[in-house]
Amino acid sequence: MAVEFSDLSERRSLKLASLTRYVSKAHFQTWQKLRQMPDFDTMQGIFTPLVAMELEATDVTLNPGDLVQARGESVFARALDDRGEVRNILRDGAYEILTPSGEPGGRVRFVNVFTRYDPDPARRKILELPPELGLGPLPDRILPLPSIGDLLPGDRSPDFADGEDHVWYYAQTDPNRHVNSLAYLHTAQEFVATRLHHRGEALDRLGAARARICFRKPCFRGEGFRRLAWQTDPTGPRIGVAIARASDPEGHPPATAIELSLMEHPAD
Repeated sequence: MAVEFSDLSERRSLKLASLTRYVSKAHFQTWQKLRQMPDFDTMQGIFTPLVAMELEATDVTLNPGDLVQARGESVFARALDDRGEVRNILRDGAYEILTPSGEPGGRVRFVNVFTRYDPDPARRKILELPPELGLGPLPDRILPLPSIGDLLPGDRSPDFADGEDHVWYYAQTDPNRHVNSLAYLHTAQEFVATRLHHRGEALDRLGAARARICFRKPCFRGEGFRRLAWQTDPTGPRIGVAIARASDPEGHPPATAIELSLMEHPAD
């Protein structure tokens, strides 16, 4: 796939939020062709929405038009609850973006769960692989399901918080009829950069090089939201961001949590 000009930073490396463009075809389109899903008209049948995502960018130099390759694999797995019973069926994909010289330009991991669009939580849940896949009822592999608690400290007040609510709008949605996964990353990066600037940090060389994201509940256009952030690693530049629905009471679990790992780029 050819590198797009708008996906490159001024150092001509792939931006963190642009990485999914180069691996999404391998992860999502291959699955959609296999399942002939999702049906965005009727919202019927089995869907595999994202529940977690990891992105890591490098400082490898590229040029617009360079052909990069996505290499990786997607596996099925089961996540277990505290009793050792099946909680979810997962599709876990890990990919690397390789430059024309074979250097890593970025890494992406997607974690999806099998579900149905249904207002009843019991009918939404899928605890076996679809029989038409011909792979048996359960995957052999067992993997942990990422959670909000992996990314945010639960024992203290945030270091930064929004002074007013914000709103999700139409251009931030996608055909799944909710806010797109990258919209959360964009608003978290903007929030952290603004707060660090107000604290006196120099942002001419500091930027997010890695993100871990956990999606607990979808958000929709017209809904208000607020952001809170914690310096999660006192010895390193990691910041956890909670994106909470404005309508939820204080202390309610956020809709999405994002951990940003910051990197100081070398001076020119």
